[in-house]
Amino acid sequence: MLPSEWELVERLGVSRGTLRRAIGDLERNGLLRREAGRGTFVNPAARLRRVVWGKLAQVAKPDSRFHFDFTSFIPDFEGSPKCVKAICQTPEYRSAKTVVAMPDNNLEGFRCRALADGKTLLVFTYAMLRGILALDGGQIRPEDRNLAATLDGMERFGAKLSFSQLRATGAIDLLVTGAAAVSRDGVHFGKGHGYLDLEWGLLSEMGLVNQETPVIVSVHECQVVDEKVPYAAHDVTVDIVVTPSEVVRCYPLPKPTGLVWDRMPHEFAATRPYIKEARRLHKPLIEVA
Repeated sequence: MLPSEWELVERLGVSRGTLRRAIGDLERNGLLRREAGRGTFVNPAARLRRVVWGKLAQVAKPDSRFHFDFTSFIPDFEGSPKCVKAICQTPEYRSAKTVVAMPDNNLEGFRCRALADGKTLLVFTYAMLRGILALDGGQIRPEDRNLAATLDGMERFGAKLSFSQLRATGAIDLLVTGAAAVSRDGVHFGKGHGYLDLEWGLLSEMGLVNQETPVIVSVHECQVVDEKVPYAAHDVTVDIVVTPSEVVRCYPLPKPTGLVWDRMPHEFAATRPYIKEARRLHKPLIEVA
């Protein structure tokens, strides 16, 4: 919690108006949050992102669209092929048939390997705007895999699933994601938009994932934080943290059991067909064995 207003004015030697404008700017940028009757608090997730992103800029690969704007994408980084190799050596991956992979830049190599291994790959399009694409590794020619693993190539080689088709895929065996940052005990931080939480919530609402579905995160060492960080019931947690130099198995933390409807952004709920259909049904649709 920040000190009181008068304490900050005294300590910093600024006017009250200047202080209020500065706090307002930090609040709009997500670094501070106000709680009525309690005070103004530092947002730990936003603080960690800023610290990690400063280090990540030294090893990250720029995006063709967003350059180094880490608020817009999860970057690839030096050593990511080692992460792919480590993920593919886990028993969770080896036994998986249907894998959800996030459309993160650092997972392009993983998506290519999953296709080469004949996995069924489900990939959310950016912000769920065009739903989910399914790619059957057994049906994609070896010479096409590199292209099919890219964001643009997936649109060409993947099949867009309707809500009912997604339900019919059955239980998902594994989810692999990138992150802005992750704690060693498995608390995942995205870019701050909450897409992973919504995507997991949708899959959980449909009965395609549950508490036992493993989640693996692929990150650079600088994205792993040692401190304990708070998390909420709607936050997706991870079971395995993979970096170029180590594999960390986390003590299992609870995962969301569905969509949190009272936190659902109105615009998001109104423009995403899957979410609209899930709201209409608003109950688990199938049991995960």
